[in-house]
Amino acid sequence: MKAQFRRAARAFLDSSAGSSLKSLVGDSGPARRKGIVLSGGTKKGDVIAYFADSPDKLYQLEQWLPAFEELNRHRPVVVVMRNASSFAAAQKLTDLPLVLAETQPDLIDLYSEVDYKLAIYVNNSMRNFQSMADPSIIHVHVDHGESDKTSSISNQLKAYDKVFVAGPAAEERCLQALWRFDRRKLQSIGRPPLDGAFQSVLPPDDRQTVLYAPTWQGENEANNFTSVDVFGRKIIRQLLRAGVRIVYRPHPRMVELGVSEVQQADEEIRALLAHSAKQGGGHLIATDQNLFDLFVDADILITDVSSVGLDFLYLHTDKGLLLTDRHDDEVRMRASSPIGAELARITIRTVKDLPRLLEEARTNESALTMRTRLKSYYFGEHLGEMSSTDKFIRVVDAAISERAEGRET
Repeated sequence: MKAQFRRAARAFLDSSAGSSLKSLVGDSGPARRKGIVLSGGTKKGDVIAYFADSPDKLYQLEQWLPAFEELNRHRPVVVVMRNASSFAAAQKLTDLPLVLAETQPDLIDLYSEVDYKLAIYVNNSMRNFQSMADPSIIHVHVDHGESDKTSSISNQLKAYDKVFVAGPAAEERCLQALWRFDRRKLQSIGRPPLDGAFQSVLPPDDRQTVLYAPTWQGENEANNFTSVDVFGRKIIRQLLRAGVRIVYRPHPRMVELGVSEVQQADEEIRALLAHSAKQGGGHLIATDQNLFDLFVDADILITDVSSVGLDFLYLHTDKGLLLTDRHDDEVRMRASSPIGAELARITIRTVKDLPRLLEEARTNESALTMRTRLKSYYFGEHLGEMSSTDKFIRVVDAAISERAEGRET
């Protein structure tokens, strides 16, 4: 029994989650200083874009980089990182100054040397709280997507000074789920990562293009919305019969938890598409392209309850959108996800009717009306008055000014 426990413990410590835990508990004390490393020549700035995690989560920061770069034109931004591999990878993603402070003493030294005014966090990493210990900085949470997943309403949000959200749905979600959450922290800004110029990246094709972009399995069953293991293979088989071009975009964290039914199903989906490709099917497994660029080429998106469907809704309200319900539970879906309640048409029972569902999503006027209404609910009524990035910059400036005025009184 002890030997089994030791093997299990070693396996956990060697995993991504175990590495994060070791990093969290093992980087305190003066002997742990590694020194501050710079890329870009400076560590000075008004605003910190903070990222503490390993490269497998770097996509969470990457989508925000254009907004941070635009903010940098108004007031200086530096990206503070805590992982050396992520620091090296980020140098290929942005020209913003990067600062590596691996250990907590390094981070404390950095914050004592530079008068940073505001820090922005794109996730709820455990190591965010080492940064948030500094009371002189305004700490702002933005997250890396608008989603009805339970991870979007973490009680950790209470710890931030400000929480920037996409719109009315997120405000309502926080106020309903988080006991005694201070509504004054909330600021709706839309989705700055979606303000970019996205372009076609796939070869031309006369067929309809269906993008299947499922989410991962989550940390636990309550946060598990993936369709991959339940009926992902059936979705692909139905699409193969429908004569469309299939683009499969698995979530980057899908295989993170190791051997699982989800991983096995993902491998089988890849095998189905590879076999079809040998016969000239022209289907694609798209893991390297920007997801928002793939949206441009898609006529219809099939996805799960996650930020992917909402980002597609924001950018391409006119295109077909179908969500899945792995639990096949309409009552549960209505209680947890407004977009899922209206668009989660694919279940274990209905997947056999996928060709009909695709046609309805693409051509039905009532479906378009529903998508338009949902876009307003999630992202606000006044989307065209100011870009999300401009709103983001404005509220950052306002928060810094508010703090400065408070110090003077």
